[in-house]
Amino acid sequence: MAGVALFPAVAHAWTPGTHVYLGESVLANLHQLPGLVADLLRAFPYDFLYGNIAADTSIGKKYAPVGRHCHAWHVGQEIFDLAPTDPLRAFGLGYLSHLAADSVAHNFFVPRQLLLTSSSTALGHSYWESRFETHLGDAYAKEAKEVILRDHAPSDAHLDSIISPTLFSVGTNRRLFRGMVHLTESESWRWAFQMILENTRWDLPDDDVERHMAVAFEYVMQLLGEHDAAARRLDPAGDQALRLAKQMRRQALQEGGREDPDRMLETAEHHFGLPTPALAYWKQSQSQRPWRDRERSD
Repeated sequence: MAGVALFPAVAHAWTPGTHVYLGESVLANLHQLPGLVADLLRAFPYDFLYGNIAADTSIGKKYAPVGRHCHAWHVGQEIFDLAPTDPLRAFGLGYLSHLAADSVAHNFFVPRQLLLTSSSTALGHSYWESRFETHLGDAYAKEAKEVILRDHAPSDAHLDSIISPTLFSVGTNRRLFRGMVHLTESESWRWAFQMILENTRWDLPDDDVERHMAVAFEYVMQLLGEHDAAARRLDPAGDQALRLAKQMRRQALQEGGREDPDRMLETAEHHFGLPTPALAYWKQSQSQRPWRDRERSD
């Protein structure tokens, strides 16, 4: 289980495959976005997809100068506002999309799952992000690796001019991140995680995956298409929500774990239940739903 903690400690939130799924879902629904935004993303899709991943290439954001970590809204906005070319503007929109998606991961999904599994010390932040991606199949993780391995020198240089170093330089952070992506695509990693899945007693229903994915997609599309995006009112890093979940989790562990799962679910929903936007973008979307395909094949 220790190995499972390695990669998402770098990744901060949804895994690269999940972010690529959301990015591809945006690209499949450009008709729902304003014309200028749609034209930009249609012209530079790989720059946009790389932006959806690049926010996670900075390791140890808590060591960045105060207010300058990679998951701050004003930092993401600078990446877009200071972009001198259209490809870099598409990259900047991808970066902001990443933050919008993370606002769901860090304020709702991960805190909720940490609390629901508080009788176990093994299943932490990293496990649940990796577990979520398994519902997408292998295709998006592989595509994420392909996107990362492309030449993104202009985007990397732009990012380097804005993002603050943490424990390591920005360039070293990026190399470490790419190495971890290679690791998680290895057969040994996949075998180890499959063994964990086969032996866990904790379920993650497809309905829960779709609920969280729908809100994440909605927040990303709002960010790209509306002035008053709901995600902007949330902390993409989810510091308060994660801190509260960990405090409640420690308390439950000290009590020997909660014996009433219904009460535990009620508590988790009370503190970390999803908001209920109208989901207008999701309902009209032409996105793939790979977890539904998985249901039909089972």
